[in-house]
Amino acid sequence: MSLGLIVARRRDALIKAWVRNPLVQVQAESPHHLAGLVFIDDPDTTAVAGTLGRRKSQNVAVVEGSGDPDANASVWVAASYKHYKAAYIAFVNRVYAVKAAGFDLAGYDVDHLLNRARSPSDLSLIRIEAVPSAANQAWGRLFEYAASHPSFYANQYRGRRTMSWMICAKLAGQMPPTGPEDVTGITRLVTYFESLGIPAAEARDGIASMLQFAYRFR
Repeated sequence: MSLGLIVARRRDALIKAWVRNPLVQVQAESPHHLAGLVFIDDPDTTAVAGTLGRRKSQNVAVVEGSGDPDANASVWVAASYKHYKAAYIAFVNRVYAVKAAGFDLAGYDVDHLLNRARSPSDLSLIRIEAVPSAANQAWGRLFEYAASHPSFYANQYRGRRTMSWMICAKLAGQMPPTGPEDVTGITRLVTYFESLGIPAAEARDGIASMLQFAYRFR
């Protein structure tokens, strides 16, 4: 199985899980909070958290449940951990029994699903996935300033964080609107979320809230 197919399958499984239940976590306080982790209110009791090779558990942790690894296996790294791309490759190779290398990820970034600047500590664990590079960088430019702004620090006390409209969109390779007045870009995103089965009004409200945050500190 090619790495591109694995990435696509994992993306689809994660987005499907989020549509079904928006409480999919992307950040946890520490490795011992990962066991059984799928949703905050609906844990998978078969899932266990373990290490990845010789990497320290406080730096990298893998959650594995029974069944399809696309939906039931994930890899998490400490906010301060620098070798997360190598950890993702090692995770894929182990879980899917393939021999992928970094060059197989051309066109993708291995990235934290939550901006590291929003973590309450360097030891917080954040889920990583492969994300289309162009979309990932565009969303990063839009949100990075707001996420790291000192006035937003209060949000960093939250130890457990869940997926968002932005995370779903960048996973899917959807480019962000240029701003709150970008009617065409907003409508494009609404149409995408509608294709997932989300009502248009709910999607429009979610996107508006997301853009309000992005431009809050500009």
